Amino acid sequence: MSRLRTVCLCAVALCLALTVPAFALVGIGVHYGFDNTLNMKNTAGLGDPVTFDNLNLDLGQGTILNGSAGLPIYVSRTNFKSDFAFGGKIYIDVIPFIDAVEVSTDFGVWDYVGKINYPSGLKSIPPPDVQKFADSANFNYSSEKLTLNNFGLGYFGLDNTPYAKLQLDATIRKYIVRVPKMLKVFNLYGGAGLTVNFATPMLSSHLVEDVINESAQGTKTLQSLGDSLLGNQTIMKGVVNKIIQGLTQPSYGAHLDLGFMFKIPVIPIGIYVDGKFMIPFAQLDKYVNIGGTGFLVNTGIAWSL
Repeated sequence: MSRLRTVCLCAVALCLALTVPAFALVGIGVHYGFDNTLNMKNTAGLGDPVTFDNLNLDLGQGTILNGSAGLPIYVSRTNFKSDFAFGGKIYIDVIPFIDAVEVSTDFGVWDYVGKINYPSGLKSIPPPDVQKFADSANFNYSSEKLTLNNFGLGYFGLDNTPYAKLQLDATIRKYIVRVPKMLKVFNLYGGAGLTVNFATPMLSSHLVEDVINESAQGTKTLQSLGDSLLGNQTIMKGVVNKIIQGLTQPSYGAHLDLGFMFKIPVIPIGIYVDGKFMIPFAQLDKYVNIGGTGFLVNTGIAWSL
């Protein structure tokens, strides 16, 4: 009798194990990401011109460059690279017709070398038509690095000029292959959805103009341009502070999803790999083209309830 009872209990346990769904109703995952959607070309030459309408430049002997007509001041960006990306997701599984819905987030950080380049000396004597002299080839240049390290600022342990992006995705998923059919240990799925991004601003001419416009007033000599404005760390630190003050620039897009999950029945832990092709509806930054179209790959661990 005892032996029969043991056999029956084992049979019931086996049946229960085989009938427990491979995925529970709710799952939570955390992952490390590889975001290859962003890229930025180095600025050409000295960089993008900066305009200060209310700032004039005194070249000596009464020769004045009018700021509203353009000054030889530039912003440059070089060596853009990815530092790290991580995130998580929540999904509801076993939904009729569409199989699953998922909300995920990815936070990525990049950095680059940002500078402002400004004239510090003359290479030749200005002609009577002085405004044509504003060409950069007529000046010697100094520069101020607009980097975290230069101003003693901390931001995720970075040294250079940072860029950060928070991505939120809402995805509808459907299973393509689930094997073995009963246990569903190996699962391949696909889907699509919408994306919203929040990002820090890129260093740009517009950003510099916006932050230090109140200080860029009146007439300055070549020396005072550096000493009291563009080479002044107190003033220029405000530009970097503007970059790191928060994720304030929203943009929207869509994505295609192809993923794989390995999960043993009954055990609540699974391993997943998600690949997404990101399709932005507009530029991530209004003033600097940093891409946005490309692949994002996440590898993580999911816990199901």
